[in-house]
Amino acid sequence: MSARDVIEHALRVYYADSRNPSATVGRLLAQYDAEQRPANETLVKAREAAADMFEVEAGERRPMWRVIYTDSESPTGVALVCTADGVDDVHHLIDDGPDGPVRDEQGVYDCCPDTQFETYSTALAAYLVELLNADTEDGAA
Repeated sequence: MSARDVIEHALRVYYADSRNPSATVGRLLAQYDAEQRPANETLVKAREAAADMFEVEAGERRPMWRVIYTDSESPTGVALVCTADGVDDVHHLIDDGPDGPVRDEQGVYDCCPDTQFETYSTALAAYLVELLNADTEDGAA
């Protein structure tokens, strides 16, 4: 059941018109629909504009995101996942892996796409990465 269905049912009960929505209910639902449409259209347009930018910068329309360490030396930043490999990959190796050195995925290097931003919060950075990646995995961008 959608939010609109719940609102329509509540309005019908409130206005005691269970068979056909009264003119008031119809007007209120039309107003609700008009208010919802621009928000959804704006989100679709924003996703499309971002996808166009990502295609130029990262080579794909729906890139994945990661938490990064910023100048604050805390994992409070968000950036596109770096897909550089071979000689183009300049990520440092760190000795944190049980099988030996691993690629530093939370650092930002010259090979990484430029899109990155600071959140000043480890919790917010982690949340935004999950949200952006869920949006990407859903195919929304």
